[in-house]
Amino acid sequence: MKIMVVDDEELNRDLFSDIFSDEENVEEVLCCPSGVEALDQVSEFQPDVIILDIMMPHLNGFEFCKTLRSKKEIKQPRVIMVTGMSGDDVMDKGMASGADKLFFKPLNVNILRNEVLNS
Repeated sequence: MKIMVVDDEELNRDLFSDIFSDEENVEEVLCCPSGVEALDQVSEFQPDVIILDIMMPHLNGFEFCKTLRSKKEIKQPRVIMVTGMSGDDVMDKGMASGADKLFFKPLNVNILRNEVLNS
């Protein structure tokens, strides 16, 4: 399994990378500091799962997901959004943009791990 982590916060990228790097069935974890960079790399990397922050400069998680889903030539990975935002409208907007799942912070990493590894 290949996992792409897209988050502008280095601490979060490191955390998610550490969580999944030692998993037996995870082949590779690629971390991207922006949605723009992730879109540039997604077709070559071909992740099975993308862990995606919503609040990022230049291209937020909603915009990234919509753009990704519009690219029919790209193998479509499972997209799991993670956010510190709150409210039903955030959940609705995330699902409308094409996310498969959305988790709110503070995050239970065991639940996230299970969700990703059982994708």
